[in-house]
Amino acid sequence: MVLVFFYATETTGIEIKNKYRYYIPAILEFLVFSILLIKVIGSPDLVLSMEHILFLYFDLFSSTVFIIYMCVRTILVIKDHNKFLPFFYTDAKYKSLLWLKIFCIVFIAYHLIAFGAVITALENEYMRFVLDGLALLLLYYVTIGSLTQINIVNITSESEVKLSKRKQEENKEIYKRVSKAIERCMVEEKAFLDHDMTLKTFAKRVGESSRLISKTINEMEYKNFNMYLNHYRVEEFKILIESEKYQKYSNTALAREAGFNSRASFYKNFKDIVGISPTDYFDSLNSDIV
Repeated sequence: MVLVFFYATETTGIEIKNKYRYYIPAILEFLVFSILLIKVIGSPDLVLSMEHILFLYFDLFSSTVFIIYMCVRTILVIKDHNKFLPFFYTDAKYKSLLWLKIFCIVFIAYHLIAFGAVITALENEYMRFVLDGLALLLLYYVTIGSLTQINIVNITSESEVKLSKRKQEENKEIYKRVSKAIERCMVEEKAFLDHDMTLKTFAKRVGESSRLISKTINEMEYKNFNMYLNHYRVEEFKILIESEKYQKYSNTALAREAGFNSRASFYKNFKDIVGISPTDYFDSLNSDIV
């Protein structure tokens, strides 16, 4: 399970410091059993002693706990791998380590059943047959699973994901600051009333780069700068059309007052944003008054 854990971490791009410490339990077990074997060879009756039996129970218990611990650690690493995949691959359908996760879960169940059988004295030929069969199935499953994925590139990088997330957080702060400056320029200064307003001139007015302005507006769920600009112009037109001061103005004249530089641009953008033509909108206002 230690090697399986290492495979999962390397695939996930998680760096493990001091790998050697994971081998300590296996090394200790090997040394202790080597000493025990030498003692048993020298004193065969030791096999039947209570101390020997208790030691075997302790070894079985500690081994089961360690294996379950490593299985759980591996499952948690696989969970991280599934979260990292979308950062590196558009199609992650066959790139997950689901097969290894299933193996770990069944492996935990296998050891719990085996441990329970020994503790409850249910370990007989039938139980041994079931456990051996399950062990063979696990071996077959992990072999097929690893061979199936051997040619699939699914390696991720925890450090790159963390860097990406940090950049996203930094970008959010930048977009938040720039969006406030954009909104202030539109609401307080009414920059949209300038007929010749372009992204470049607006960026100079806000004091940010055109690229950053464009990206921020995109983050604000507008397709582009022109759509954002025309959104304010349309809202301004709606205010003007209901104002007594502009009652005698034509739709075209009101559109120019709202910032549109042509009748065609006004009609097209109004219908795209509102969903109906300016004439229909005006008629709907009159019908509401009636």
